[in-house]
Amino acid sequence: MRRTALMVALFVAAFIYVPGTSAIAEITYNADVARMIDNVTQAELEPVVNDLSGETQAIIGGSPYTIQTRSSFSGEPIDMAEQYVFERLDSYGLGSVAYQNYPGGGAIDPGSNVIGQINGTTKASEIVVIGAHLDTRPWGSDIAPGADDNASGVSAVLYLARSFADKTFERTIRFVLFGSEENAPWTTRKFGSGYYAFQAKQAGENIVAMISADALAYNVSSETLRIVEMHTRRPKRDKGGGDAAIVTMWQDAIATYSITGLQPEPHAMSNRLSDHGSFWRWGYDAVLLIEEIGSKGNPNWHEITDMVSTFNWPYYEQVTKSLVGLAAHQAGITP
Repeated sequence: MRRTALMVALFVAAFIYVPGTSAIAEITYNADVARMIDNVTQAELEPVVNDLSGETQAIIGGSPYTIQTRSSFSGEPIDMAEQYVFERLDSYGLGSVAYQNYPGGGAIDPGSNVIGQINGTTKASEIVVIGAHLDTRPWGSDIAPGADDNASGVSAVLYLARSFADKTFERTIRFVLFGSEENAPWTTRKFGSGYYAFQAKQAGENIVAMISADALAYNVSSETLRIVEMHTRRPKRDKGGGDAAIVTMWQDAIATYSITGLQPEPHAMSNRLSDHGSFWRWGYDAVLLIEEIGSKGNPNWHEITDMVSTFNWPYYEQVTKSLVGLAAHQAGITP
C-alpha cells in the first residue's frame, strides 16, 4: 500500500457506507469453510512472512536465500521473491500456476505477476481474483522488509490457495501476486495489476469480483475495538452495486462464522491506491481489504522498521479468517 493512501484517508471527505442487505443474500454456513477459518493461526501465516521479509532464509530453487528487499528495482531480490511465491503455489496442487510477464514502461522495469488458478465447475467463466502485491518500498538498494506492507497480504493469499486447493468451487479462482504496486499500476497498462486487468479486459474475461489484500497485520494492541477496513467506490461510481455486494458478503461471513474481535468498516471513498484500483479502471467490481489507516495507521510502512515484530498476531489471524470466509463464498464453494 502506498503511503499516499494515508493522506487520502486523512484529507478526503469520505464517509462510512454500510450497504443494504438487498445487495446479496446471506451466505449459508459451510463446514469446510469453518475448518479453514479455524485453521488460520500464527503458525500457518508466520513462515511466509518471515521468509519474504528477511527474518529467515527462504528456500528458493532448493537453496537458502535471504530476501532483504522486494523493491521492483532490486533485480535479483525481486526475481527471487517471484520465484518463491511461484514455487509455493506450484506445491499446492492447483489447476495451474504461471508467470505473467509485463513489459514495464518509462522508468519501470519489466517484471512478473504470479498466478495460481483453481478451475471452476458450473460457473467456470466467472472469475474471482484474490490478490496481494509482492513488492516493497523504499526503492533502490535500501533494505525494505515490507513485513506488513505487504508480506502479510501475500501470506494470507497463499494460505487461501493451499487451503482451497482440494476444494470445489462453482467459479474459477485466481490467486495473483502482483508486482510493482508501489509504482502506481492503476495509472497504466504496462506493469503490475494495471497490466493484468488490462489484459483481462482485452481478452473479455468475466471477472466478477476482485479482492485486494494489502497490509493486514498492524493494529494498536491497546485497542479493544480492532477496526478492519474494506474500501469500495462511492455509490455513484459503483453503479451496479458490485463493490457493495462484496462488502455485504464479507460482513455476512464474519457473522456466520463468529469471527470475533473485529469491527468491519466499509469505506465508500473511491480510494484506488492499491491493486483494486486497476480493476476499477477497467470496469470490474473490486474491493480493498486493509487494516485501519489514517491517524492510527502503521507508522512503519515503507521503512526499515516494517518488521514482523510489529505485528498484532490475534488481529492478523482474525482479518485473514474474514478473507477466507468471503473468498470461499464469493467463489461458490460447494457443500
